[in-house]
Parts: sequence; C-alpha cells; structure tokens
Amino acid sequence: MKLSTLWLLVIRISLALGQQTYSEMSTIDLFGNRNPIFNYMPNPGHIDPSLLDQREKYTDLREEEGWWHLFPYGPLYNDANLLNKPHHDRQIDFDFDFPFYGFRFNYTMIYPNGLLAFSDPEFIQPPYTFPNPRWPEQRDASFIAAFYADQIFQFVGERGISNVWYRIIFRPRAFETFDEWGSPLMDSRDEHGSMFHTARDRYEKKTWGRVEDTYLLDNITMAIREGIIGANGFRADYAVIVTWERMAYGGAPKVTQVNRYEEAKRWTNTYQVVLATDEIRSYVMFNYAHINWTSSNTAGALQGRGGLQSAMAGFNGGNGTGWTPLPYSGEGRVIKLKEFSNVGIPGRWLFRVDEEIIRGGCSNESVGYLTTAPIAATMIGGVYVNVSGPCLRGGDVVKVIFDEYQLNMHRAQCVLPVNRMYKTGLVNVKMSRDGGQSYPYVGTFYLLQPALASPAVKLIDNPREVHNNWRSANATRLRLEWAPYNLTNDVNAMINIKLMGYWEDTDDHVFEEIGTIAERTSNDGSYEFDPRTLARTSMLFDSWRRYSFGAVRISISDTDESTGVFWSKLTPFGWYFRDVWEYEYGRDWALELCQDWFDYDGKRVNFAMDLEPFLPCPCTLDQAFLDLGRYMPLFGCDVDGDASCEYNKGAQHCVMSVAATWTGAGQVCCYDFEGWLMHSDDYENAAHLRFFSPGTAMRAHPMGSYPFKRPPYVPSMSNFHTDIMAYEKCCKWAGACEFYFWRRQTSGCQEYIPPVAGIAYGDPHFVTYDGTRYTFQGKGYYILTMSKDPRHDFHVQIRMEQPPKTDWNQEVHASVITGVAARENQSDIVQVFARKEFRRWRYRMDVVVNGHYRFFDTPELKMQRFRGVTIRSPERNHNQSEIHVMFDSGAGIRVAEAHGVLSVMTLLPPDFNETFANYRGASYPGGTDEDDWYGQASSAQQEFIRTVSLSQPSTLQYVAGGQRFITVGLLGTFNGNHLDDLMAPDGHITIVNHPPTEQDNINAYKFGSRWRVDGSRHKLLFQDDVKPIYNPLQFGDDRRYDPVHDPYRLQYNASLVFTLDEVRVACQNVYECEYDYFLTGRREIAMNTLEVQSKLIELKHKGSQRIQSCGALLVAPGAVKYPPGNNYLDGVTVTFTCKPEYFIHGSAQRTCVNGSWTPGWHVWCRYRSVEIGLKWMTGILSSVAILLFITAIFFGCYMRRIALHPETGITFRKPQHSSMSTIVSSSPLPHKEPLRSSSTTGLNHIDAKRSSVPAPSILRHTRSPFRAYETST
Repeated sequence: MKLSTLWLLVIRISLALGQQTYSEMSTIDLFGNRNPIFNYMPNPGHIDPSLLDQREKYTDLREEEGWWHLFPYGPLYNDANLLNKPHHDRQIDFDFDFPFYGFRFNYTMIYPNGLLAFSDPEFIQPPYTFPNPRWPEQRDASFIAAFYADQIFQFVGERGISNVWYRIIFRPRAFETFDEWGSPLMDSRDEHGSMFHTARDRYEKKTWGRVEDTYLLDNITMAIREGIIGANGFRADYAVIVTWERMAYGGAPKVTQVNRYEEAKRWTNTYQVVLATDEIRSYVMFNYAHINWTSSNTAGALQGRGGLQSAMAGFNGGNGTGWTPLPYSGEGRVIKLKEFSNVGIPGRWLFRVDEEIIRGGCSNESVGYLTTAPIAATMIGGVYVNVSGPCLRGGDVVKVIFDEYQLNMHRAQCVLPVNRMYKTGLVNVKMSRDGGQSYPYVGTFYLLQPALASPAVKLIDNPREVHNNWRSANATRLRLEWAPYNLTNDVNAMINIKLMGYWEDTDDHVFEEIGTIAERTSNDGSYEFDPRTLARTSMLFDSWRRYSFGAVRISISDTDESTGVFWSKLTPFGWYFRDVWEYEYGRDWALELCQDWFDYDGKRVNFAMDLEPFLPCPCTLDQAFLDLGRYMPLFGCDVDGDASCEYNKGAQHCVMSVAATWTGAGQVCCYDFEGWLMHSDDYENAAHLRFFSPGTAMRAHPMGSYPFKRPPYVPSMSNFHTDIMAYEKCCKWAGACEFYFWRRQTSGCQEYIPPVAGIAYGDPHFVTYDGTRYTFQGKGYYILTMSKDPRHDFHVQIRMEQPPKTDWNQEVHASVITGVAARENQSDIVQVFARKEFRRWRYRMDVVVNGHYRFFDTPELKMQRFRGVTIRSPERNHNQSEIHVMFDSGAGIRVAEAHGVLSVMTLLPPDFNETFANYRGASYPGGTDEDDWYGQASSAQQEFIRTVSLSQPSTLQYVAGGQRFITVGLLGTFNGNHLDDLMAPDGHITIVNHPPTEQDNINAYKFGSRWRVDGSRHKLLFQDDVKPIYNPLQFGDDRRYDPVHDPYRLQYNASLVFTLDEVRVACQNVYECEYDYFLTGRREIAMNTLEVQSKLIELKHKGSQRIQSCGALLVAPGAVKYPPGNNYLDGVTVTFTCKPEYFIHGSAQRTCVNGSWTPGWHVWCRYRSVEIGLKWMTGILSSVAILLFITAIFFGCYMRRIALHPETGITFRKPQHSSMSTIVSSSPLPHKEPLRSSSTTGLNHIDAKRSSVPAPSILRHTRSPFRAYETST
C-alpha cells in the first residue's frame, strides 16, 4: 500500500514539474504563426505492463509508443470509453452543428469497426461498395470511415488492452486566448482573456467525454491552418477526438498468456479521427499510429491480411450522394496510411468536408488537381495565392503560370503578376516540379474585375464633410485603412503608399505609378493626409495631361511587387491633380477638361449606331426585370442589393446589358420609383443632378469584353476611363453635365421587343411561350426547349423525379423538377440541382459548370463569367436558392428552389422566334443530321395547315427549299401561334384545354414523353460525375410508375389527412395548387405552387407585352412636365408648363399615338422679366412699324395720285433768290412723266410740267387753300 502510494506521488510530482504553458509549447515561425507542439505532456518514462491501470489513468497513452502526432487521449484528458463488447456502438450528441457533405449533424455514432456514422449503416458481408448501389431500397448511411473493417477488442488474459476513447472539446464563448490575426504581440493579459480576471472565472469545465480546452483547440486550429490552404481564417470552436487504441481484426484469437502483452499489442491497430468545426467549415483529420492488419476473417483474410477486401477509409455522403476514398482504401496497401501523409507528417491526413471533400496538403500522385487559396482575386495582380497539389521536395524547381517561391514541403506561395492579366473569368492554373519541363498538375482560378473585387485598402469618406471624399476635387482631409497583418507579420516593416494611374487610347493602355502619398511610413493599418500638402516631386512627368484616375497601392518598402501588394478600388485623382490643372488651365480647369473629353470623344467611332438598334432599353421596370437574358442589375444600383445608385441618383433600379457589342459598348438603363425609364433629355441643370441622373449608353462595357487586353475592352478600367471619368469631369467637377449627356444619351425603347417567357413549376406545370398551359408528369430527362439555327444551338434539359413519400407513407404518383442543364453553341455546360432534404441548411441548390462546383455566397462572386455564359445570384440571396443563367445570345434561365422543387423560367429574345426572323429578312437553312425530326415533320405540318387555318407560316413549313429555324420542346413552339405549341418531334400536334380534363392530362403526358432524352437523337447534358441523389434512370422503376391524371380522386388515406374543402380554401380554387396538394400530400409544396404561379405568370404578363413608345420629349430649362414620371408611351398625353419665373412657348400638350407624337412645337421657357421686356419692346417697335407703314402707304398713295394727276400737286413757295431761280429755270424738262419720284428734282420737274399742261376745268373752279400760292408762282 505504501509502495503504490509512493509511486502515485512520484508520478504526480513528475507531471507537475513537466507542465508547460501554451506559450512555451509553441514556437513562432518566420511568419509570426505558432507551430503546434504535439507532446502535450512530457514523457513520464516507461510503464510496466503490470501497472496498466495506473498507466491509463495517470499517464499520457501516447508516450509508450511515441505516437506524438496523435492528439492527447485517454483518462488523463477526461476521455470516455466504449464498453469492451463486440458490435457495441454509442451515439454521442453535440452541442453544435457539424456540416458534412452538405448535411448538418448534431450527433454521431461511434462504432468499434473504425466508423463514425451519422445514420445506421447497412452491415453486410464484404466486399463493400459505396454509395450503396441498391439505395433507396437499402440504407446508404452517411459516415466517416477511419478504418472500416470488422474489429474486436483484444484481451491479454482477462485484461483488455483495446479501447475506443472519445471526447468533445469546446471553447468557452468569453474565454478568448487565440489571436485571430496571428500577431506576435500578445501580452500576458491577452493570454488569459480580457473579460475575466480571477482564477474562478478561468475555471475550465470538465466531465468524462466533454471538456473545455482552449489550448487544445488552438493546437488543432494551427494544425489545420498549416495543413490545408484556405484555412487561414478558420478557428476551431468545437472538436471531437475519437481514438481506436490497439484494436484487433475480426476473428483474431484471444491472448491468454499475460507475458505475451508485448507480442499482442504489435498485431493491433491504433488510429484517431479529429472532427473540427466552427459550424460553417468542417475539417476531418486522420492520425494513423500503428497499422499491422488490413482485413478481417469475415472478409476472407488470413491472420489479418488478404481476403476479398481490405479495410475501407474515406467519406460516404449518404443517400446516394457519393463516396470519396482515402489513398489505398480497400486495398492491401492500406497499411501505408501510417507511412505517408498529405500534410508532411507521416500518418496524418487532412480534409475539408463541409460541402465537398477537399484534400488538404499535397499528393504523391504523378498527375493531379491543383487547389488554390483564395479561389479568386483581382485581375490587377499582386495578391498572394497559395497553390497546393504535388508534394514538394527540397530539390524541386517549382513553376506556376506566375512568379512564386517555395514555402514548405506541401505548399507553394505565389504572387499574381501585376499589370499583366487583363482578363476576367475562370482561367487555368498549371504547376510544374521540374522547372517547367512538364505541367502535370492543373487547376482553375477565377480572376475578378477590379469593380467587383473586395479592396484590401479601404478609402474612407467623411459623411459629415461632403467635400472630404475621394471623388471630390476639393478634398482637404482623406483617410485610408487596411489590415496590417495581412500584408506582413513584421511589426517593424515600413510601407509605401503610391498612386497607380490608368490611361488608354484607341491603341494601347498604361497602368503605372504616377505619384506618392507616403514613403517608408509605419504599417499601422490607417493613414490620413491633406492632399494640398503632398509633395509633387515624385509625380510622373506630364502625368496630369493623361491620368485622372487609378488606384491606391500599398506595398512593403525596399521590396518589389513579388512580395505582394494591397489595392484600393478605382477612384478619381481630382484631389491630387487639381493644383496642377488649375495652374495649367486656369480657374475653369474642370470645364476645360470636360471640353477636351467632349472634343476627343466626338472624333471617335459612333458606338451608339451599333448599340441602340440591337440593345434598346426596356420601356418599363417590369420589362427590365423579365429580360434577365439580355440585362442584369447594374453594380451599385440594384433594388435587390446595393441601391445607393451613386452615379444614378433618383433611380430605383438600373440594368446593364449582359453582353457587349463588337465595339465593346454596353447599355445602361435606369428606372425611377414609378417604374418608368429615365431619359437624359429630361436633364435640366447641375442642381437637378442631385436627384436625377439617368442611365446612359457606355462606350466601354463595365464588365469588359473579348479580347479583354486591349482598349476599350479592359474590364472595369476602360469603362472608368471612357465613361465614369467623363461623368466626374463634366457633371461633378464642372457642373456642365449637358456636355456629358450630349455624348452619352439615354437609348430609347422605340425598337425594344420584350423576350418571351416559358415557365415550368410545381408538380410540374408548364406555360408555353405562346401561352398554352398544361401539366406533364414525366420521369427522367427531357428537353425543356431547344433551338437549332446557324446562330443558336441552344439546349435546355430538365430532370424530373418522384418526390418523397406522402405523410401517410404512400408513393407519390407524380414528379417534380430537380435539375436543369443548359448549353448554347460551344459554351460551358451549366447544371443546377435542387438539394435534398437535410442538405439545404446552407445552400439550396448546387451549381456545376463543366464539372466544377461553383458557389455564389460572397459579394465578389455573386456574378461569375464563363465561356459563353454568365451566372449570377441576386445580391441579397445568401442561400443560393435563385440562380440566373445568361447566355451571350440573350437567352436567359431563371431557376429557383423551394422545398426541393425547382421552378424554371426560360427567356428567349425575339430572334429565336421564326416569324420575327422572317420579318427581319433572315435566311436560315435546314437542320442537321443529328436532329432527324427536322426531316420528318413536313407531312404532319401540311396536314396541320389543311385542318387549321393560319395567317402565319407554320413552324416546320418549307420555305424556298429550306426549313426555317425553330424553337421547340416542352415549352412549346415559339412562333406566336398557340395552336401548334404542343408539337412532338415527329410533327404531331396535341391540343389541350385549361383547366384540363383527365383526357387532356393523358394527351399532355403522351406529348411530353416524346421529348425524353434517350441519348440517341440528343446528347444528354447532365454529366455522370456530378449526378446527385435520385437518378431517375438508375433508381426509378418506370414499369411501376403510373402517374395520376385526375387529382381529385383521393387515394388511400389522403381523405383522413385533409378534405376537398380544405384544399380548395387553401388554394383559392387554383387548379395547379389543388393538383399539387392532392398528389404530393404536402401543403407547403401546394402553397409554393400557388405563389410561384402568381408571381411568374404576372411577371410574364407585365414584362412580355410590347409597348409602343414615342421617345423622349426634350425638357427645356425651366419647363415642367406632367405626369412627372418619364412616361413617353403610347396613349399618354404629356403636358408642359413652366416654373413661375418662366413663360411657356410651344405646344403645351403632346399625345403619343401609335409611336409618334401629335404635331406641335417644341416647348421652351423664358424668364418672365425678359418676356415682359421683350413684349414692351415688341409693342413699341410694332407701333412704330405700324405708323411707319401707314405713313409709307399714305405717302405712296399720294405720290401715285400726283403722278396720275400732276395738277393736283402741292406747290410750295420758294425763296426769292436769283440763284435758285436760275437753277430752276435752267433745269431741262424730261420727255416722260416721273410717276414715283419724290426728290427735289422730281418736284421741280412736276412743277415745270404743271406749268405747261393746263389743269382740268373742274380744278380751275375749285377753291383751294393753295390757290393763292399757285397763282403767285
């Protein structure tokens, strides 16, 4: 007794002396990160087998064999133990959620057979196949297999040496000791947390199988960060450690002799599984310590080796999701798991498992796939990118497609090249270990345009002082911020803050350093400065002539760009160049800049000529919402996202064209809060710009376009140079926005033709392009719509399968849409799948592009571009339940998920319509040999023409020896004629009514079945490697599938769950809702059908109506238009008035009739003071003019009278001067009468004539007051 007490005392003293603090057990590497030290306890020395109980209770069980890469386990660390009984499992409940393979679990079941299961597995005789090929008839469990084989607990004598230890580790919420940024500046206060300051507050809760251990969680966190790229922001808040210690293979003999303890433990296996999560990301770590056998007797093994199948190791998603094995799984080489690793530590394997299984560390395969972190970065470059793929050795010469350097044995860190990759979208990444001779490892990386990339340098605007913002040219105090430890862990590092300017012309573009904000300043995370005091000595010579915007760059001093840099968003540099511009141009420098741009832009190609005819603006907001194939929300002015509309004040929502024209131009259309298109012609003055700034056509598309690397196709930068800076110069700085709107007018909607919409939703119900409604309960893969012509090889396929059983456990004799696949021409294949129950907690749908899963849950990845197709998720949609697929042709697909059911709306532009193409004069040849139905439809169509009188040519009618192109499928024939909507591939046409009868549903089922994809006529777009749960062709038994065509026949126990009246009240007598309610037995699906039908059909009705527009009427300065909305549509009367200080001129009312305004004069306004002055002046001048006119008439008449009757002339007394008499008497007399002369000479001639011609007798007897004068003369 005394001896054992003394022994225990010695052990406790040695343990106390050997305790180490967390800081002592961790080392700081070159980058300031703590490296984990796995010997959590010191080596207490050798333990004799006779003291096994004491060893298990008071020592670290790893010490005996030196298994220090395992995390601590055993009674010393409060581990709980499974009972030493065969086939005994235990379920443990978590206090957290563990995401796994898209599911989310708060429990697990621990099996002695090396298994952590999340549902009961189907234990069968080996060999195993995962996923279970007989699912769903048999269970397909979700599990993590560390070493899945039949195993037993080994005994030496009566003493068991095998154990299964487990414990849950969690972190107290208020006990924070982990430095998130990896700063080496943690002081003693930070080591114990800053909220509690007493020993009682820092007390750690412990019970068997559940402990609080912050230090161990930190150790696990660092091991994960070190082992797998992309985990730098991860912190393990919860962990589960399960350790199988010295397990024997199934059928192993029991060791009865106690002295054979050493021999017995050599033929056992010891391994460990660590689950770590923050409830968003999850990681699994396998630690293999001792592997001596590979299979059991039940697998046909002999003494633990050989047999039909060795132990399985890997991840099974369950319910047919998929199986991801570890290397050597199921092979005799599985023993090598303890010798190799993917993280550089023999026996350790690390994986990320929350959504898809991502291998950590590196691989020893000769070829493989690269993993990058981050997965996306700005195209400007200078960003650190960790690349992981092959395991690197000391002599390897690593080459990637950009500059890099080797970091450690399983990771290479690269820096994206700066000012080289002017491209966006998914690009290939290749890696070589032999200096570039071969590149066997490939991967993908997404390049972001600068406008969408999250800037590492935040430009802070002062909301209280409007002029102190980075867009202002009058700023006096500017501030920028960044994360200092993301740039470098060196606290003494100095940084440079530079200005990088961008400029382009028609031939080339330049992005270079043009100035300095600060040099060799401390890395404090923020910097504030006065732009007026900046030294201009480092300014690039003559940079003020070309540069006006760019980005702020922060880099470490005395290094080049290969060390990584931080970038801000693109911003104007008016605050930097203002002094120089004012010196060079004078006080009106802003107006000079605006006029320079105005003159230069006017000399360039008129891009609007190619833009407006092909991409006119939608007339209303409803049309813009519907036309998601050709238009998408504008960045920064989205009613469902960022609605700040910094450059489009007064707009509720703006859209931009998805694709650019061949010149690189893009269309932007904005709508006010009434839903009307805002026109630049309604602009009045600079003050008006604060609440009215319409969308305009842009010379450079905001997203850029092919070939990207030359102007004006450079993403973001070309648009900022040609359009955004023009707005800043003319509208914001100069206050002369009329210059900008003259060059950038809003495109009208006179030529706009809305798209046509086809809808598939619910159980499922279809609304064709031309308006036919029917229900089709197919099962399998079907063509939703397809179009074949020289420009469009467009295919959309859907997957339809049976939904889960009803609440009364009855098979549903109906189907729902669970998958969509689409492709156009040579574009990437896009697949969208609805996730199954229990997998929809984070993402509602899976989006797969060319076999790669894509996620849209971060702001910079909400919109992603691929080859020939663009995919986006609404900005406020965080669970990936709605996806918009937009093809370059203008075709669009809206996919939304609810309760595992997809609703699909397909939008097609008018050039997919046969009659529209014929109207445009297009000529399209016939189909290809692949589509044999092109050549089979002629006779059927002619029969249809004979039976149905049509005014338009039918779809398959031959014209001029060749067929027109057609758009057909389950969504009908798109030609504006609803009578031939349900046309089968052989040309047979089905007519159905709505609401349908049972026979109508049967006929619709026969029609839809002919559009099934069997792989012979049409290629299946759904790819085998990404087919998710419920493959209808594999699991469905079509022979037993008999869809119900009359939903009102309640079957079996349905009438006990709900009544007909309850259904009709809930569904508001809507047929489709009642149909889904009866067949699925689920109220939530029926209510979703009711909601989706109301929403989508209303959107189709409002958005697809052709609206005639007369175009904008110019609103002159001072004029007021009524109604206030920019409604220039057909039938609208626009009334113009002037403001009180103005006077109106022109036609006050104009009416839009059939696309033209009624005749009238342009309305303009004049100041009343000027108007009154002009009226007085006009009155005076008019009066004078009238008097002069009257006088002229009187005088003219008088002179004519004198000319006709000279004797009536008036003779004036002349002065008695001899000289005058001489002149008059000597003047010669003319021989003809001067009728209209009014000169003095003329009068003398008249007088002379009068003296020679006697007056008429009537005048000689008339008393005249001039008689005396005449007589005297």
